[in-house]
Amino acid sequence: MVRRRRKKKSSITLKIVLIIAAIIAVCVFYSDIINLFKPIVQKIEKFSKIKQDLKDYTVFGIDVSEYQSDIDWKKLCDEDRPDFIIIRATAGKNRLDKKFTTNWKSAKDNNVIRGAYHYYRPDEKSSEQAEFFIKNVTLETGDLPPILDIEKYSRVQSLTSLKTGLLNWLTIVEEHYGITPIIYTYNRFYTSAIADDSRFDKYPVWIAWYNTKGNPSDIVKDWVFWQFTDKGSIKGIQGNVDINVFNGHVQDLDGLRKKE
Repeated sequence: MVRRRRKKKSSITLKIVLIIAAIIAVCVFYSDIINLFKPIVQKIEKFSKIKQDLKDYTVFGIDVSEYQSDIDWKKLCDEDRPDFIIIRATAGKNRLDKKFTTNWKSAKDNNVIRGAYHYYRPDEKSSEQAEFFIKNVTLETGDLPPILDIEKYSRVQSLTSLKTGLLNWLTIVEEHYGITPIIYTYNRFYTSAIADDSRFDKYPVWIAWYNTKGNPSDIVKDWVFWQFTDKGSIKGIQGNVDINVFNGHVQDLDGLRKKE
């Protein structure tokens, strides 16, 4: 009778262990499934902390638009001063950023190196977009080159046609301002649409590649700006802001600026 009881207890223990193991396996399985579809949440990065972490770089800046609302320029420049600021000017053929005029003037008044960018709409005519940017942006001595922001593929034209339009915008803008524009895009668009097209080789690249300690040179050999995160935090601006790194020293940045 004693042996039978021991066998019965062992059997019960084994069943309990198997049930627990099965429960754990199911939990792990569903946890993996949930994580698979769960969006990656970027942590908020303080401007001062990024400057400390990226020790190989010495020049840091931000880019802003109407989405940053009203900027406290005194607090920004007195407490967390960026080396440069890039400001959205226009989008498409007829959209002026609501804060461009204010931000453009404020950057100059506070002696912050400034640049203006155009958000390119791939389904609108490139010539009209270029002319609208030119109409609204006056570059002065010391400003950064004009910047073309391309992030989306067209829904109505081929990639070949889209790239022809981009080159047309770049050509028109360069002829007007007398300085070679910069192309802004994210890593996947660059590698799939621009990297292997030699017609774009003359244009400096501002690459968006978020939250990585890697080297953007693995993607773009001669990049000028690296948009490190779109979840930055800086004094003077409420909410998130894009934080950027320049590939060089202040003297190199000066060499990129518009001459007389």
